[in-house]
Amino acid sequence: IEGSNPSLSAIYLSACFIWIKLENKKLWHPYGTLDMATIRKRDNSYQAIVKKKGLPTQRRTFKTKPAALAWGRRIESSMDNGTWIDTSESVSTSIDHIVHELVFSFERFNLPVAGPKLTQLNSIAAYFEGVSIHDLTLRDVLSFAAMRSKTICPSTLQQQMYYFRQAIENSRIKLAENVVEVAIKELVKKKVIMSSVARDRRLEDGELETLLDAAQGHWIGPAIEIAVESGMRQGEIHRLKWSDIDQKANIITLMRKDKNSIGGRKQHRIPLFKGVREVLLRSRNSFGQGDSLFDVKCAASISDKFARLTQKLEIVDLRFHDLRHEAISRMFERGMQVEQVRLVSGHSTLDQLSRYVNLRAENLVDY
Repeated sequence: IEGSNPSLSAIYLSACFIWIKLENKKLWHPYGTLDMATIRKRDNSYQAIVKKKGLPTQRRTFKTKPAALAWGRRIESSMDNGTWIDTSESVSTSIDHIVHELVFSFERFNLPVAGPKLTQLNSIAAYFEGVSIHDLTLRDVLSFAAMRSKTICPSTLQQQMYYFRQAIENSRIKLAENVVEVAIKELVKKKVIMSSVARDRRLEDGELETLLDAAQGHWIGPAIEIAVESGMRQGEIHRLKWSDIDQKANIITLMRKDKNSIGGRKQHRIPLFKGVREVLLRSRNSFGQGDSLFDVKCAASISDKFARLTQKLEIVDLRFHDLRHEAISRMFERGMQVEQVRLVSGHSTLDQLSRYVNLRAENLVDY
């Protein structure tokens, strides 16, 4: 630039310097030299690479270029403001592995994971298979919740989101932000998830007969009758074995939830009511050939089959768990005392029991 104006020469040299820096994808920053994220296309994926002086190079592969760019900007920003956490030494960061680790944390001590909880955890693992916890975004979690909300009720979704949070907490992986926790707060605020609402649905005249007629020859028929006659829970019916039933002493032995017992369960004995005994004698051909009465894979199969049956019969808003409400209400209507009903139902408090008592005014007119 010999012979030109010195000021113009200085401006020209500065512009060249900036151009060279940009060409090399480096930006001057008051906290040091921060390299811009480099995006490389690799077959059908995109690899984002972030370099910053004094910090280890970060690489991550994505299915789309926008996802790679977004991750690169996020990493650059966290390196810039000092919130970046080195997760290179974290082990097993994929969400499906984190979920399986939570299940194993119980099974290693021979503590069973309840069927409904296991089902919820498995659906999380399947949806996020191969996704690293460090790549999980709030949008990802909310999309999952939106998808699940189409098929399950708000209280079930709330429980599933809590299981998701538990899996992440159990992993003890360092995170810049727990997006599952953030998602839960947003879902609660929008009332997408909430505690279960007390139900008062009972069988209407003719519904039980209609259900049993349609279920003849199938194991769902005896399951319905046992539920109505005993008030047993779905999982208890599913686990019921012939060896649990003492027909001479008229006693059924169950393993029920008890948070104060080792393993979370405690042996519980309930009476073998006449109605249950009749079902057992009448329905032997509908049961499995082994010790287990109901030869189905999981307890949820009972409620699933019941839901399909009620839909076919056009019986509206009746769930299998409502049969437990029906049974407990009938016990009171037969004149059983509170403590007697609690022994059968397994409720530890009167407040819990009261949620299942749905007496009808017409049944009390003679009092």
